Amino acid sequence: MTSTNEKDITALTDEELALALQEGDERAFNELVRRHQGRVYAVAYRVTNNREDALDVAQETFVKVHRKIGTWRPKSGFLPWLIRMTVNQSIDLLRKQKRHRHAPLDETWTVGEGAQAIEPTTEDTGQEVRAREIAERVDEALHVLSPSQRAVFTMRHYEGLQLAEIAEVMGCTVGSVKVHLFRALKKLQKELKDVRFDWLSDKESSSSKE
Repeated sequence: MTSTNEKDITALTDEELALALQEGDERAFNELVRRHQGRVYAVAYRVTNNREDALDVAQETFVKVHRKIGTWRPKSGFLPWLIRMTVNQSIDLLRKQKRHRHAPLDETWTVGEGAQAIEPTTEDTGQEVRAREIAERVDEALHVLSPSQRAVFTMRHYEGLQLAEIAEVMGCTVGSVKVHLFRALKKLQKELKDVRFDWLSDKESSSSKE
């Protein structure tokens, strides 16, 4: 690998940055935080359903990334490893607190590269406005799900992870993941009776083929 001293740090892949961090390059860590802080926050928010908890999770996740980078292996990719740490940290926090609070997602948060978020714009079409409203309604309704259901739903529908990848993160079987997804969808459909869930139903029907 080309030395990070000889190459623009922002041009490196996540995996190259992780390897550089393993070698003690703090610039690599700073770049990983800059690149993924928005995505980590978004994942943590959807699992914890609370802005302050999500901020705490995001901070603690990156602390653990720095401390445990030596355990990361290139074959698994950096982002799945980061998401796994974020989800696990979120679930751990909920288990300790045993509370389910809710606050609207803070749209002023800086969304990092690759984060799947809908940003406000002054030139939205009617369809785009409706899509954003539905996304916000779904975010708000996540409080009806259990922590495990929120985690699985987030990884599947927001992060696009395969069922086998989610099972690895959650430490369970693919069958258990499917059960969590099915129950999550049924709860959301009940909570949002006026919202069409075709996009979810289509995705879940295709997931059975994975």
